[in-house]
Order: sequence, then structure tokens, then C-alpha cells
Amino acid sequence: MARSTKKSQSAASPSLVTQPAATIDGDALRQAERASARGSAHIVIFKSGEGFFGIDIGIVQEIVLMQEITLIPGSASYIAGMTDLRGRVIPVAAFTSLLGINATQVDDDTRILVVENGAGHTGFIVDAVSEVMMVDNGRIEDAAGLGSREHDFIVGIAKLEEHLVSLIDVTRLLAAADRQSALSEAA
Repeated sequence: MARSTKKSQSAASPSLVTQPAATIDGDALRQAERASARGSAHIVIFKSGEGFFGIDIGIVQEIVLMQEITLIPGSASYIAGMTDLRGRVIPVAAFTSLLGINATQVDDDTRILVVENGAGHTGFIVDAVSEVMMVDNGRIEDAAGLGSREHDFIVGIAKLEEHLVSLIDVTRLLAAADRQSALSEAA
């Protein structure tokens, strides 16, 4: 479905343009090593559906206002389409579709979170970006015992005063979505 709203404008401060992501194989390991070395995790926190999620700021390239999305015929179900981001065409995924939760309406708070995931850039449509913050490792609980292997993309839970934040490994999330999409097509 094509969505049309405001043209691209950067909603992020220059500090959100950061170093490139690590390779796919070592991305999660390097993120964990960086967080452990500094005793905290530097994350971008965003809302999607009814939950709060966070990703390592090291892979976030920028955060932009919602803009026109063009459908890609035959693409995976979680792909909303593609968009032109200052001359660079990138795929855009609906974050709620990746998680299998109900989508919410696009409004003035809706953003596209652009990340580098080792295979290139991907945009994620999220309901709102709430903040960028350092979270002490003592406030992050390992997610290994919280659910099934299908949710291995949730690598930790940050316990904030206001709410819990599921920490996401983007590479694992996209791999899980691709597996699910392939199974759905085969059925």
C-alpha cells in the first residue's frame, strides 16, 4: 500500500549519524562488547504498536519523517515498499509487521528509522522515536530465557522507570522475518 505524507526531513540531530555497522556475523557480538566495555548500552528507543523497543545507536544512520512509500510487487509481506532517501532508494519495512502485531495509523509522530544492517540500509516504519539514551548494563536483563528461539532477535530487556524496552538485534529480526516469509510462500 502506498503511503504519502510529508517529504523527507531529518528528524535526528547530527549525533545520530554514526559509524557504519559491523558485519552481519559479528554485529551482535561487537555491540555487546562495546556495551560491556563502557558499562552501558547507547540505544535509540522507539514505540511500535503497544511496545517500546531499542536498538544500538551504532547502526542507526538517521531518523526521518514519514514520506512516500512505493510498493514493491512480489516483496515479502513485511516490506511496506521502497523510498527515495536523498537519491538513495532503500527498502522500508513496517516494524509492526516484522513482529506480527497490529499496525497503527500513520500520524505526525510516525518516523522511518534508517539502519545499516550489514546488507545495506533498511528503513523501519515506527510509531514514534521517544529518546536516545545510555542504559546502565545493570538495568538490562538477558532475554535468553524469556521466550522461544523464534524470538532470538530480542537480545535483552532494558528496565526503565517508565516501561520495559525490548532490545532488538536488527540482523536477527530480518533473518527471522525472511524465514517466516519463505515458509508462508511455500504453504
